[in-house]
Amino acid sequence: MEVKQVFPIFEEGRILKRDSLDLIRDYAPDFFSLLFREYGDGVIAGFPIHGDGKEIVAGPGILKHGPSFFFMKEEVRLKFDLYGQVVQVVLRKQEGSISPDFKTDCWGLSLEPVRVLGEGEYELGRFLLEQGARLRTREEYKDFNDLTTEFNTLNPVYIPYACEGGSTLAPFILRLYGKGVLRSPKAEPLDLSFGVACLNSPYLSAELIQCYLAAREQDLREQNSHDNRDNDYLYQGLKRLYARLVSGGEKRQKPRGTGGKTIID
Repeated sequence: MEVKQVFPIFEEGRILKRDSLDLIRDYAPDFFSLLFREYGDGVIAGFPIHGDGKEIVAGPGILKHGPSFFFMKEEVRLKFDLYGQVVQVVLRKQEGSISPDFKTDCWGLSLEPVRVLGEGEYELGRFLLEQGARLRTREEYKDFNDLTTEFNTLNPVYIPYACEGGSTLAPFILRLYGKGVLRSPKAEPLDLSFGVACLNSPYLSAELIQCYLAAREQDLREQNSHDNRDNDYLYQGLKRLYARLVSGGEKRQKPRGTGGKTIID
């Protein structure tokens, strides 16, 4: 299915049209360019995915692609029949058009078997849906561990969210991590600080998450051996820590030299 975005073009000698003024009212390119000029490509906001096994629905959202922004203002419905295989929702840049009055950007939205995406292609989530089942989405996640269950759950790990210098994990993924860690009696000060940042910041850069993983796991050789530090790499690192802090394994360290006692001066 093709989704279009229309831009007004103003040149001397042309008649000013009401439709052009309406488009200015709905779209402020200069504002967004200034606000997000340091951000990499990816989702800025929105694009929630849900479905009932017959249709997959993508909600409105904003995407940054190079210096431009794509606004999908209405939800798009896609017929679904790819049962029994992992499917990804793909938003793809297509060839646009220019007329004397308007510039039109075209984007395609499709459901495809999982593959490596190319330039101008963005994943909005992936899932493996059983026939007759309903797709579980972000409003229904119980905790951080519930993000990547095998069947009938939207996996948001591979959605590239735009942030300064590149892309990162979806903010709601990090909020689930932060909530779990802040409730854990095993969390160290660094975990607590990172958890607060997860809940308090709209976006955490991939660089910050990498630094947290390197410091917390204290295994720089493992960190440096991973050449492609993509979303899956970030998520797997957080998943290891979450298992130790929330699900068991690691204990809070005793203060050095005090035998675990608290000293008050």
